[in-house]
Amino acid sequence: MNCPNGHGTMPLNKIKKKTVFRNEDISVAAEVHVCPVCKLEAGSVEQTAGLQKAIADAYRRKVGLLTGEDIRIQRKKACITQDELAERTGAGIASIKRWEGAHIQTESMDRLLRKALADQNHENDLSGCRAFSIDRVKLVLARFESCLGFRLLKKNDKMLFATKYLWYADMVAYRDLGRSMTGATYAALKYGPQLNNYRDLLTSIQESDTQKAEPLTTEEEALITKICRAFPTSRTAYNAAHKEPIWKNAPIGSIISYSSAIALREI
Repeated sequence: MNCPNGHGTMPLNKIKKKTVFRNEDISVAAEVHVCPVCKLEAGSVEQTAGLQKAIADAYRRKVGLLTGEDIRIQRKKACITQDELAERTGAGIASIKRWEGAHIQTESMDRLLRKALADQNHENDLSGCRAFSIDRVKLVLARFESCLGFRLLKKNDKMLFATKYLWYADMVAYRDLGRSMTGATYAALKYGPQLNNYRDLLTSIQESDTQKAEPLTTEEEALITKICRAFPTSRTAYNAAHKEPIWKNAPIGSIISYSSAIALREI
């Protein structure tokens, strides 16, 4: 960019811009072209848009509103699309897109956004960003049986050992891939992590149809193989699960959150 006053090239500089926005004193970092002679400042269309967004976000931070980046990051953490967030808040999809940009939401809409995102994050903390699928539970266990070379899902069995493999599959998938394999919820029980309300699920799992399950991805297959290599016998999986702090530190009967998967130590 050249200086309109004839002073040649205007280098790009990072500067601090101070302004008053909606009666609030705002200070933001900005990239603008500055003439070294007359000190004229100028910016491209993109730089001007970036400055406007920076001012809007600085204002939102100052008055306690979610910034555009806050909304985007929390929405992705909640594993929902802009359309789904719009549905949960009753806002239009265009509004969600604007709020993730430079437009500023009202205080009442900010409260709705926070509640929708918090509720969804709580739900995902229980399910690992996936709707629960009994058919997929059986599919994952069948894949473990093929990899390990022995049966896990047995008639009249309480899945004491099978659940340990299933728990690792879901938790490691959430940790490494951002989504659990089955959407199952796990409770911290006396004999280690167990499917929540497992007694009500045993018959349904036995009778489920793996053909109806969403196929495992290449990445999920690789994780199951990794877990099989780490725990080649049911006893090694059982013992490893009992060493995990996220089970040991959880009160008996409490739900083990997927967000704690980052603290897994045995794999």
